[in-house]
Amino acid sequence: MALHYPQMEWTPERISRFWDWQSQFPDVYFTYQFGANIAASLKAYLTGRRRILDYGCGVGYLLPHLCAYAPEVYGADPSEQSVARTNERVRSIPSFKGAFLTSDAQIRRMTFDAIVCIEVVEHLDDAALESVLSDVRGLLARGGVAVFSTPNNEDLSKSMILCPSSGEVFHRWQHLRSWNRETLPARLRASGFRIDEIIETNMSTAGAGSLVGRFKNTVKQVLFRPPGTPHLACVVSRPQ
Repeated sequence: MALHYPQMEWTPERISRFWDWQSQFPDVYFTYQFGANIAASLKAYLTGRRRILDYGCGVGYLLPHLCAYAPEVYGADPSEQSVARTNERVRSIPSFKGAFLTSDAQIRRMTFDAIVCIEVVEHLDDAALESVLSDVRGLLARGGVAVFSTPNNEDLSKSMILCPSSGEVFHRWQHLRSWNRETLPARLRASGFRIDEIIETNMSTAGAGSLVGRFKNTVKQVLFRPPGTPHLACVVSRPQ
């Protein structure tokens, strides 16, 4: 008879404690491992933009790569510790203009030509998701683009582990939900965004080029073998 293990509740305190501890180990961060590839994948959407925001920047591993594409690059995160570490690490790059708390009045008075929200939405409960999408919509300038990326159709059960102290199970990387090419665009539309691109891709693959170009190359291979597309990206804008 299979045992039943209750799911752990991710409270704000637990989430903060988890990521404060995890931030000591940069090699496990997606943006630390593949930051250059991610930025190159987004080149088509970043080139020519004046002001870029990395929303949910964490400890800032993607920001140095984004700084190659715009004269003003900012980070925003709800964690005070992450913001402090980001500013310490990235401050020497001229185009980096600072990381701020997402609640900071200075950021909330600005708008951005491009916003990237990389591997964030899978970590959010309903209330946090609504808050983040509302924030991004308000910060996005007319004519600007936002890119939301997430694991593509992730099987959450494969990364569940047990806390031996409480007997509860939780996702190893604090993922709360799985998104696919139908559910993520639908949720973004419901929050007032226009969907410009829906792309299934592999952001960890070496090489430059836009997400669109790499997706087309993947399509060409589909007759020969199933494509590896572990990442989903939605490119959105504000309706005119």
